[in-house]
Amino acid sequence: MFSLTYRERIVLLIAAGIIFCGAIVRYFQVNTKVTAAATFASSASQPAATIINMNKASQEDLEKIPGIGPEISRRIIAYRDQNGDFQTLEDLKKVKGIGEKKLQRMREYITL
Repeated sequence: MFSLTYRERIVLLIAAGIIFCGAIVRYFQVNTKVTAAATFASSASQPAATIINMNKASQEDLEKIPGIGPEISRRIIAYRDQNGDFQTLEDLKKVKGIGEKKLQRMREYITL
């Protein structure tokens, strides 16, 4: 048969260890992304229980709207405190983080 020298065995063990560590890292990268995507998809697919009044809603209420998290809800409240009530739904686009696409996704859950 054939035999490996001591040095060759060490190199093979190190290479196998590196491949094994890489496989573990890759496994966790894939599973973490899937979990995060599944969490976002499930939260986005859950409709708000009721229509939310953007001029009266608390931060907690605003976060029930799909696509609105803690940061954007704080921005909405800060904008409302500085500028008064929203006059139209289009005024929401003046809040940083809310563009046309996000506003379109929110429309069925909000009112003024």
